Order: sequence, then C-alpha cells, then structure tokens
Amino acid sequence: MHRWLLTAVLLGTGACRTPQADVPASRAEAVVACELPAAPEEVISGLADPYPGELHEVFDLPDAPEWWAPALMDDERQRYRAALVAKLGGEARLAHRTLLEEVRNTHAAMVGKPMAREAENTLAILEGRAGTVDTASCLEWRLFQRQARRFPMIERPTEFGAYVLRGKGRIRVYLSGADRIGGRLRHEVRDRVMADVAQGFAPVAHLHNHPFMFDRVPGDRMWTTPETVNDVGGGIAPSLTDVQAYRQMRESFGLQGAWVTNGLETGRYTATDFDRLSAWE
Repeated sequence: MHRWLLTAVLLGTGACRTPQADVPASRAEAVVACELPAAPEEVISGLADPYPGELHEVFDLPDAPEWWAPALMDDERQRYRAALVAKLGGEARLAHRTLLEEVRNTHAAMVGKPMAREAENTLAILEGRAGTVDTASCLEWRLFQRQARRFPMIERPTEFGAYVLRGKGRIRVYLSGADRIGGRLRHEVRDRVMADVAQGFAPVAHLHNHPFMFDRVPGDRMWTTPETVNDVGGGIAPSLTDVQAYRQMRESFGLQGAWVTNGLETGRYTATDFDRLSAWE
C-alpha cells in the first residue's frame, strides 16, 4: 500500500550494525539455491522511535539464475494461494486484472476527493501504458515469505520493503518490515544503499508488497475508511506516493526499477515507467 513509502524518516540518530554471531565468512557461499539463509548477514539496529516489530536485515547472496526465475509453487505458496481463493470466493477474483479493476473502481468512486487520483496508475497498467505483470520471482517470494513467517499475511496483513542491489557476483538485499501496514524509508538504510551504489552495485529495484486485507472495519489497523471497507487489496499497481518516492530514488542514486508484489504476482516498473505513472504534485 502507499503508506509503505509515505514517510522517509530523516533522523539524525546513527544506526548500529549488528553482525550475527558465529557466522563463518563463507556462509553466504553455502546458501541453498533460491533460499534465504536462516540468519541475515547483519541487522541494522539502534533506530529511533521504532514501530512494533520493526526490523531491518541485510542479506548478501551469491548471484544465480534461480533467484530471478519464477517462484515454484511449493507447499507454503500453495497453502497461501488456496487460502486466498477461499477468502475471495473463487479463482476468478484472484486474477491480477480483476484485483486491479476492483481497486480502480474503489478509488474512482471517491469523486471530488484526492484519493480518487489513485485510480490513474491502476488504469495505466490495465491499459498497458506502464509496467508488466508476471509471476513473482523466487527472490520476491522468499522476501515475501520471510515477512509472512513473522506476521501471517492473511490473518495479520503487513508490509515490507526491500532494496535489491546487484554487482560483483552478489545480490545484496536490505529488507525492512514491521507489524503494520505501511512503514518508514529509514535514512540509515538508504545511506547504506547509496554507499553500495558508489562502490559499484547496481540499484536494480525497490520491492514492496501490497497485502490482501479481509474483514475490514473503518478505523482498524488496515487504515480502513467507509470508502475502502470492501477493498480487499492485493493489487500490484504503485500508488501516487510510491511513484513520488521512486522518482526521488532515481534522482538520488539511480534506482533502475520498482516491483510491487502480492506474493503470487508482481508488477514490475522501469525507471522510464516512473514518468508514465502519476505521482502527487
């Protein structure tokens, strides 16, 4: 949802780097193909005013084709998909175009309100003017899965964000999440990303998820309003706030793309797409 990119916190407090204990230097080389290690390379800690469950992890992985290939439908992914089908009342509503159309209709109905503009990006994707939609990659699924194992996505939907960098035969991921829908773009994390880019890593994408949201009530933890009470989410169009942040990242450190996933499918957007999509003025 758009609240993930809503707040870029620029606090002066320095962040501590917390390496994981007793992890051999060669551990990353032993990573099973397309499976995240049980422990991250390090945790960025010491951040001011954290949200409940806020966690910032760094993964340094050997680059391999398996990470970029479509995710396999393993048991955990099958259970997630089956639970969604049951909640949605059938396969048809899980199709990405159906989800996008439902989200667009919700926003388009907010005539005369600023949030009505959120329909602009959804329409651009439905009309094929920006982005592509495909099966989530193995890397995207593993990052989604890591957040979902902390907070079950259907019972307690949350959002995560991740910077994905690539270079020197490595994939470096800065994964951030908390027990909430929405989050902060911490400058302590962004500064690490910018330093890596200066050292030759390519800022391939910023990834975040749009969770499904059920049993909504106005004023709940899902930011529900009377207008969105029937919005189940799961659409993979970036919000106006997302695009505004993407453009700033492109300007600051050359962000090459952005990915929005629901765990099954991902909308992928190039830096050129950022100008085809709408942002808050």
